[in-house]
Amino acid sequence: MGLAPDPPDQPGGGVPGGLNRVLRTKLTPPRAQPRGLERAQLVARLNAELAPGRVGLVVAPAGWGKSGLLGSWLAQHPARPRCAWFSADGADNDPGRFWTYVLAALTSAAQGFGEVPGRLLSAPGTTTLGDVVPALLNELAAQTEPIILIVDDYQSITHGDIQEGVALLVERMPPALCLVIAGRSQPTALPIARWRGRGRLVELTATDLALTPAETAELLARELPTSPSAEDAARLHERTEGWIAGLHLAALSLRRRPDPHDGIADITGDNRDIGDYLAAEVLAQLPSEVRRFLRRTAVLERLSAPLCNATLARADSAALLARIEHEQLFLIPLDEHRQWYRYHHLFADVLRRDLEQTEPALTPDLRRRAADWFAAHALPVEAVAYALAGDDPTQAAELVAAHSVSVCLQGQVETVLGWFAAVGDDVCRSVPRLGMARALVAGAGGHLTEMDRWAHLAEVATVRPGVPPETITAVQASAALSRWASAYFTGNVTTSVRHARAVLQVRADDQTRRQGYTALGWSLYRQDRVREAQAALTEATLPSENHDDDLQVMVAFGMQAIMAAAGGRHADAEAFAAQAERSGRRHSAGEHFNAWCFHFARGWVAHGQEAPDSASDHFQRALELLRRGPMRLETAEVLTALAMTDRQLGNIDAARRRLDEARSIIEQCPDPGCLLADPRTVQISPALSNIARPVPALTQRESEILALIAAAGTNQQVADHLGISVRTVHAHLRSIYRKIGVTGRVGAARYALNRQDPDPDPEPAGSLRPVQIRPR
Repeated sequence: MGLAPDPPDQPGGGVPGGLNRVLRTKLTPPRAQPRGLERAQLVARLNAELAPGRVGLVVAPAGWGKSGLLGSWLAQHPARPRCAWFSADGADNDPGRFWTYVLAALTSAAQGFGEVPGRLLSAPGTTTLGDVVPALLNELAAQTEPIILIVDDYQSITHGDIQEGVALLVERMPPALCLVIAGRSQPTALPIARWRGRGRLVELTATDLALTPAETAELLARELPTSPSAEDAARLHERTEGWIAGLHLAALSLRRRPDPHDGIADITGDNRDIGDYLAAEVLAQLPSEVRRFLRRTAVLERLSAPLCNATLARADSAALLARIEHEQLFLIPLDEHRQWYRYHHLFADVLRRDLEQTEPALTPDLRRRAADWFAAHALPVEAVAYALAGDDPTQAAELVAAHSVSVCLQGQVETVLGWFAAVGDDVCRSVPRLGMARALVAGAGGHLTEMDRWAHLAEVATVRPGVPPETITAVQASAALSRWASAYFTGNVTTSVRHARAVLQVRADDQTRRQGYTALGWSLYRQDRVREAQAALTEATLPSENHDDDLQVMVAFGMQAIMAAAGGRHADAEAFAAQAERSGRRHSAGEHFNAWCFHFARGWVAHGQEAPDSASDHFQRALELLRRGPMRLETAEVLTALAMTDRQLGNIDAARRRLDEARSIIEQCPDPGCLLADPRTVQISPALSNIARPVPALTQRESEILALIAAAGTNQQVADHLGISVRTVHAHLRSIYRKIGVTGRVGAARYALNRQDPDPDPEPAGSLRPVQIRPR
């Protein structure tokens, strides 16, 4: 079950809603830069060489027009192909976040794309390399129309798992896909040489991107009030070596010179020197208000009028942004509506240096205000990044505590671990909510020892003076829930019941209360206290204004489906399973390991209906999900159920392997309680359909129970009729199944009916007669 607040709804193939809003600007191709320069020769080359099934690599330093060229190529492409564009940055160096954006870009280009990889992205226990990328490849392989995927600013990506995933995408390149990687440096972690040797690579470098003399003359004619002479244009081209950003900066400077000819003579040095010199020339000529706005907003990776207003505490940012764009001061629109922008990377670096030199004490305040704005607009990754950079430990700790669990459950585990590392262990130990968040993140990843340690440290931190009562309550409830998980997932059922009750003894919020009831119901079921378990699970599914379809509801309905299937109430089992599945679908939790429960319930129904093929399919799906989580008892139970269906299907070797694994798991559990399919009682041997074999004699109680089962009595009815507990009925049934060589109620009933003796003489032990069920 989940141990933490659930991630937000994820529309669009599992892409988190926050990413779908403001930061979809990262998925928008830029306009061609500089404006109006078409780069016809390079565009023609790309059209000729970059076809589906090939990889493009565009590598050059800042300011050489990589993004602008690709934007021009797309705008002039004769086939108008579908294009998915993703501009990466440092925050995307997390496998979950990176592939979330790749998927979002592909989804925006191809409607209906990405449902399965989208679900896998946010499912605990999955990996991008083992689950998400293969699913993405399968969906891309089904595409019949070409699609271009461009990943810009790839130099920001260094994580090994991302590099392996991109390499896998190329190695198994679907026929319809064309992948283009653009960045400032060669991605050395990718097998570039192998791709080049196979003839799959189209490469462009700074040499290819440099403007020709004719293009330089065209750019200067567009940028300057009067066209320079051919000699001046050639001299400037020679000085800049066709560097687009340098030429554009030169044009900005020359516009303010009374004699552009003399200004060209002053431009010397390499690209970096040109950039610094010309940027200083440009900034020095700007009105103080505009220059102040530029350097202060340079702390922002992306900027909009509302964000700038909040960060700078002013109200006229929209007008200033429009003015800056009109004057072509390296402000690049990131969407068609011109709501979001960024500065050219080179220009942003110069602006930040200007801020450091003129107003260094202002930077922390600017970043703190930006963090508050992003947090208020449900963009926690950006909020935490600015808080950590803003030298405000209190703000950073509060934001990490509030958002680490939900971001982790969206698949961005590396991002969250980086937050904890940046905040530091000492702060995590001293701030109760932060320590508890770290415990819950560890629990979500199945690291139970680490979860126990941080939950204990969080509780210790609450005894310090000044901790608010609501924080103490929240930490106490979460710590009890963590202890339940630690006990239950290691197979200690009795202890887990005590910890589940402790969760409910704390006056916690509605979601934690649901988690407590779900945990209690789950543990009580393992103690064969079915009625009490059903009551607890019903509490977990009661309507609620805020959490009517959270993860706990899916689990609670799924567990009720299992209990109904165990009692032979097949229609009820399917109804509960359908409710669980609907809840999981609304919550995008179909790939969460807790979704095993309704698949297992359906498998047990099929098993009871003597449909081993169908049962095996459901059990296989349940096992696939369970492998992602920490649940030992459930894994052993499903393995045993699969062993039983394998035996029915004649797969004896596979059945024995599964049963051996299930027994090995149970041996490590100190108090496993009751299992519907228990490896301790199931025996696997070849089916003996036509071979006579001795049947061990049933005890008198076993004969009574078998007769009641043959009369279609449920386990509860049998228990009531005989005045014993349901748990005792389960124990007798396991013994009966083992003795008569069947695997479930249907087989037992058929065995009982086939062996009924019409002779009225007293029956020996092991024979049966019809019995009418009358509860005592």
